[in-house]
Amino acid sequence: MTNSNLSLTNKIWFSPVNVIYPFKKLESEGKIAPDKKHYRKCCEAFIAAISLVGVIKMLGREFWMQIVDDSEGSPDVRTGCYEKKIRDNDFAIVDVEVVTYDINSPENLVDFLLRTKLSSTKGYDNLTTILCHINKITNVPDVLELNRQLLAKNPKIKSPVVIIGKSDPVKEIYRMVQIFPTVDLDITFDVITECKARTYNGVLVLSKGTNRIPEFKSNQDEKHYPFEDMGLV
Repeated sequence: MTNSNLSLTNKIWFSPVNVIYPFKKLESEGKIAPDKKHYRKCCEAFIAAISLVGVIKMLGREFWMQIVDDSEGSPDVRTGCYEKKIRDNDFAIVDVEVVTYDINSPENLVDFLLRTKLSSTKGYDNLTTILCHINKITNVPDVLELNRQLLAKNPKIKSPVVIIGKSDPVKEIYRMVQIFPTVDLDITFDVITECKARTYNGVLVLSKGTNRIPEFKSNQDEKHYPFEDMGLV
């Protein structure tokens, strides 16, 4: 999807680093917790932001994101980047649906995905990435085997599938890998190290440009917080 397809309803886009730090601050203050409103939505944004840090490390270009209001139904998060490393008007958008595989998920990973985001009742297209957060200690099969199982059990899947989870019990080290339609984008990275290596770069603001085509402009002075629409600042 490109910027010409976008609505101007949500104009603000954030760097993933500027989602991770506020999340951790709000979490430390007890404002983001399992018993609080918007907990699931905040966690979805946090995991999407971590995944983008890994993508930035791999591809060497900036990515942006915004949290999508539940009233839209789908996706959970939108991510975007300029098609070229040098800015132009071609801002490519990827919708992201986030799901968490945890201790409440009794089945194996593939069956869990097929029951949830890859269910035939969902019907996500190839422009929507399924991001699965593995949040429990478990033996995950080799990624090539996961790919084979998905193809065998549901060859009609259209959406790319990416899994992400901590690879260290103490440190903020994550492994992320695409397991469908091909095995790709395999990276292990330290989230804190990567965040510290980056500086604040403001927000992207979407506005109407010439010929009524939406344009993105960077604004380092405009102050917005990723969870402000949820009343969390």
